[in-house]
Amino acid sequence: MVSKHKDEAGKWAHRLAGFCDFIVESALERADITAILICGPTASGKSSLAMCVAERLNGLIVSADSMQLYRGFDIGTAKPTQTDQKRITHEMIDILDPDQSYSVALYVESVARILKEAQQSKKQIVICGGTGQYISALLDGISYAKHSRDHLLRAEIEREVDDSGLEILWQKLVKLDPQAAQTIAPSDRRRIVRFHEQYRLTGKTRTVINQQSRLPDSLHRFVAYYIDPGKAELNQRIIDRVDQMLAAGLVEETRSLLSKYPDISLQPYSGIGYRETIAYLQGQFSLSETRDWIIIHTRQYAKRQRTWFRPRTDLFRF
Repeated sequence: MVSKHKDEAGKWAHRLAGFCDFIVESALERADITAILICGPTASGKSSLAMCVAERLNGLIVSADSMQLYRGFDIGTAKPTQTDQKRITHEMIDILDPDQSYSVALYVESVARILKEAQQSKKQIVICGGTGQYISALLDGISYAKHSRDHLLRAEIEREVDDSGLEILWQKLVKLDPQAAQTIAPSDRRRIVRFHEQYRLTGKTRTVINQQSRLPDSLHRFVAYYIDPGKAELNQRIIDRVDQMLAAGLVEETRSLLSKYPDISLQPYSGIGYRETIAYLQGQFSLSETRDWIIIHTRQYAKRQRTWFRPRTDLFRF
């Protein structure tokens, strides 16, 4: 069984090398492309492919991962190692403290600035990540309107959740916006509350707002690639990654972060790997159970990523 897994892993690594050759050759033939974009489910090999492409084209990598923005959250986010960052410049990682907030609109603004600077310096940009909202915003030219927030309204919705449960608001979301429901987990309290806050402020669902805020033309031209080794191989890669994270010190990293930022409601603590490890540190799970839950939740996340990217017809699929 182990030998078979090694064979499959070797085959996928070989195919990734072939994908790198294809992307590089295509890029050299097209001078009109602003950036190469590589996306796909977690643990599919995006980062290694992006490193290969960027190295061959003397480029830099821009992360499209909403968790890699946060300083200190390294192991659980599979952040590029210091060695990799010395080999290839990486942007959009380690730009926020855990108690700082961020938005898709701010991400798009930051990447637009990086793209402009790269064009002036003739640097090839390779955007790499699996955060669907970031990828869609870049490819679709969506200008995420910075709708005002109403803290009193949000507090009211939070009380509704406390009094009646999250399930009721989730079911309302499903009826109002089935498309948005595909990308929001029924247990994701923060995003469900935000959806209803936005809906009550504007009278529009998230999908309608996104459609109405599409720009007629994108300022940048992307060639986008989607990689996916298939369910069986991806599941094994997820297991391997979780084991590597735990061996690399995920528990110790989480404990250290909590000593500096004890508020477990901070956004990055909701990331897969950290929330399960916090539960372990609180005595809710054994280490073995923690490993199992991280694997389960990562697989569920990979499934949601596949769902997000499946309808897109503008991705070159490997």
